[in-house]
Amino acid sequence: MYTIPNIKTLLALAGIALGMAALPVRGDEIAARAAMENPAHPLLLIATSQGDIFVEMLPEEAPLNTARFMDLAEGRVTFRDVISGATYNPRYYDGMRFHRVIPGLLIQAGSPAKHPLGAPEQLLPDEINASMLGLDTQFVFGSDNRPNPLLNVGSRQELEDTLLQPLYRRMGIDESDELRARQFEMAEVLLNMTLQQAYENLGYRYDPDLPSRRITRGTLALANRGPNTNGPEFYIPVIDTPWLDGRYTVIGRVVDGMDVADRISRFAMDPFTESRQSTLIHSIRQL
Repeated sequence: MYTIPNIKTLLALAGIALGMAALPVRGDEIAARAAMENPAHPLLLIATSQGDIFVEMLPEEAPLNTARFMDLAEGRVTFRDVISGATYNPRYYDGMRFHRVIPGLLIQAGSPAKHPLGAPEQLLPDEINASMLGLDTQFVFGSDNRPNPLLNVGSRQELEDTLLQPLYRRMGIDESDELRARQFEMAEVLLNMTLQQAYENLGYRYDPDLPSRRITRGTLALANRGPNTNGPEFYIPVIDTPWLDGRYTVIGRVVDGMDVADRISRFAMDPFTESRQSTLIHSIRQL
């Protein structure tokens, strides 16, 4: 028996095309290919209402996540509509928007919360080599006893959540009396703890066999909700962001069109507020 899909699903399958303008002129694919590190890598075109962004994918660095990103873009991932029960293979990113923009920092798109079909059933693990990023040589506290800036903690509560509470759990400390009794042991552990160890306490697991790169201007990385929660959401920083290293999987790099990313990044977008002023993604395709 045929079930009529709900209207939100129909809009998603149609690329959420209402009000969609004509595609802009394609950017310089020749220049993009010339800028690639490896011409054998897949080259993706992110066609937006602001212009084209060309991305070289990095399958050797994140094989699972790069493959799934391309599968989502090309309609090779099956989704089940929760209302009708019907299955679809949408070109996931078509018609989505850069819903989160922090001017001078990053642009972000692909949130399952912004897509009628939600997230893929399976979230993928992180693919990061922490030692290649130097996180095994960076200590959480400096010689001045201040937290390493790369921890990016701005308050006592953030320090508790990011560093202290995970360490208490690892050491089996669950009472204040025990914490007082082991305070010197705790201090010694903290003074010798690296960023890699701190992130491992949070649940991150690293692969020493993968090549990894830092998250810098123009890299394409996956957003997440913590360790091993990689879905379709991605971001492109417009500046170097070393405090994000070790917690987000890099799957590509912009090889042409950073001027477009810069243009998108000029206007703040709140992820909790729908706005037709946000930049539209017409499509993401492998060339």
